[in-house]
Amino acid sequence: MLSKVISGRDPRAQTAVFPFVSINPVEAGSAHSVAEPGSEAAAAALRETVRLLEAKQVSERRQAFEEGRREGEQQTRAEIQPVLERLHASVNEIVAMRPDLRRRAEKDVVRLALLIARRVLHRELAVDENALTAIARVAFERLTRSESYSVTVNPRFAAAIKAALPGSQAGRVRIEPDPDCAPGTLVIRSSEGLIDASIDAQLEEISRGLTDRLENA
Repeated sequence: MLSKVISGRDPRAQTAVFPFVSINPVEAGSAHSVAEPGSEAAAAALRETVRLLEAKQVSERRQAFEEGRREGEQQTRAEIQPVLERLHASVNEIVAMRPDLRRRAEKDVVRLALLIARRVLHRELAVDENALTAIARVAFERLTRSESYSVTVNPRFAAAIKAALPGSQAGRVRIEPDPDCAPGTLVIRSSEGLIDASIDAQLEEISRGLTDRLENA
């Protein structure tokens, strides 16, 4: 549709006059008050909807968390179960091996104790020439019926052993120093036989006795 602008100078142009409309403030307030209850109800409904959505979201999050936790526990049990089974089998094996381990430990303790005793005694022999006299007296008491004895020792201990002998036995004992003997050697020969009272020989005898007792136990 075509339109044409009419200039004010054109005799066809006329001034349009609009009637003045007055608005009463009271009426305007009344119109606002009428519309307000509807807007409050809509706002309340909107808030309730938001609350329900938030509650639903919280519930879904809680449910998802519980499901994830249960799945994690199940997965953890599935992964740990083989480890627990192997651990249980290992414990059973150790329990079954305990008597054997105890016997081995006891034997090791005996060996260690004898090794310590050997070192202590040899150290004592290195500094004390009288270290063999007590052993010699005990050995001589077992051969009181013999007419004579010969005692083979290291030369360092010959004088100490001879001086420690009782007067009644001094005439029947013949000391035979042997430089090739170890410091702890003490071998007594008589008509009744031979007694090896050497330090190492006695420790070996003690070791055999303890080992036999452990095995029998």
